[in-house]
Amino acid sequence: MLLFLCALFFFSCFHSQDDNYLNPSSGSAHCYDFYYSCLSVDVSLSDKIIKGHNKLFFKTKCSLDTISIDLFSSLNVDSIWLNGHDAIFLRNNNKILIGCSIPKKTQFVVDIFYQGSPISAKNPPWEGGFVWSKDQNNFDWVGVACQKDGGRLWWPVRNDLSDEPDSMRINISVEKPYFAVSNGQLIDVSNNGQKRRFEWLVKNPINDYNVTMNIANYQNFQDTLHGVSGILDLDYYVLDYNLNLAKDHFGQVKPMLHTFEKLFGPYPFYSDGYKLVETSYLGMEHQSCISYGNQFMKGYLGHFPDSIDFDFIIIHESAHEWWGNSVSMKDQKDMWIHESFATYAEALYVELIYGYESMLTYLNYQKDKIQNKDPIISEKHTTTDMYYKGSWMLHTLRTILRDDDLWRDILKGLQKEFQHKTVNTSDITNYIEKQYGRDLDTFFEQYLFYSQLPIFEYYFTEINNNNFVNFRWNTLANDFDMPILAKVDSCHYNWIYPNNKWTKIELKGILTEDFKVAEELFLLKLKQVK
Repeated sequence: MLLFLCALFFFSCFHSQDDNYLNPSSGSAHCYDFYYSCLSVDVSLSDKIIKGHNKLFFKTKCSLDTISIDLFSSLNVDSIWLNGHDAIFLRNNNKILIGCSIPKKTQFVVDIFYQGSPISAKNPPWEGGFVWSKDQNNFDWVGVACQKDGGRLWWPVRNDLSDEPDSMRINISVEKPYFAVSNGQLIDVSNNGQKRRFEWLVKNPINDYNVTMNIANYQNFQDTLHGVSGILDLDYYVLDYNLNLAKDHFGQVKPMLHTFEKLFGPYPFYSDGYKLVETSYLGMEHQSCISYGNQFMKGYLGHFPDSIDFDFIIIHESAHEWWGNSVSMKDQKDMWIHESFATYAEALYVELIYGYESMLTYLNYQKDKIQNKDPIISEKHTTTDMYYKGSWMLHTLRTILRDDDLWRDILKGLQKEFQHKTVNTSDITNYIEKQYGRDLDTFFEQYLFYSQLPIFEYYFTEINNNNFVNFRWNTLANDFDMPILAKVDSCHYNWIYPNNKWTKIELKGILTEDFKVAEELFLLKLKQVK
């Protein structure tokens, strides 16, 4: 204990401005595994205060003298129990440090009692926090969105994306007549005076930013999906005056789920069900409890290309059940695994529902949003390039594989190989390379780690009255050699194989102005240099 007190003094003196000094990927953080959580929260709507406690269950891999838990400093910690006994702890910004003496290969329980006013979201879901609002009838309407900051914004947790609890119980108490909706399945509702307690059980691994609560004067209606893994419970929670509208509008959910199961394999959370919950903010992919705020409009708040009028929030956020909630990033910089695949899933959905040509139309609609200012992999994203550029990278990859059956097998294989697991970029790219059987290192390097597009440079020459196209790649990735389809004769497009050295091919039966690259199939920049 003396060592712990000395450590606390050191932390408080030298780390007061840095709440991330204990890197989850290093040191004692890897000594314990977070495997179960039981969160209980009582919500006071009138003064916007929450009060509760969270039991966190761990297994040790090595001996411990300090336990680190994350909770925003805007919330006060009343007390902490360690294995049922009062524990000594220190608050250090958003960190809670708990003194202990725990041997390796043992289990322990930390119960943290806390209360206070959680921060309010300024621009949900992009700037997270609690969303306190009113519906048209002046009833309270509450939600939580915390993708950027994580669950620590409102409940004590290990803020480590690589360490998800295997299951979780969430209990929410709120005054009548309000209904509290959270992740997983509703297992009990009990009365306690003027309040009701809603108990939810999540049976699958869940990352902490996906844990949510929604409170409103909700109406619930239900359905079932006969899916590839059996019967999937579908639940919808909407404001009472939107009930009939929602019953009609949410009719697209079942065809969407069937489509995604065809593309990616079984819905990953059959035991937890599927829910859409109406929220006052646009949306969020909370696992098995998707926040829906597209106001029952087509497209993105009424905006969509051509006649491709599906509800964007339903399709995109549901795609995250596979890409992000089941196959999850270990580190924030790898969020492309969530967003690039989910954004590309929209295009694949369009292909199966509207047709191949409509998919190309939709992809061009996405392409217009690419800014090429951020690498897809980045510690801090300032644009939406990991969404739309990431989607086009995957579209390009599908093209160069030249085998749609293989591509579909890869998408399903990623889901099967990494279901309910946390992964990093190399896990994904290595799997794709293994299935493809060829090296894609420079492909992924160029598209993932650089903001600039690969530049296809070309010019024309004439030799003995014959026209030639000369071409090469100008890229930041060395030895980039992606093949592309180009029109070099009068019949059809052919594969050509540029690298970083100039190469030439004779144009047969066409003029130089008829030379074309199949830009609808590749993400690149064309540059005629002479």
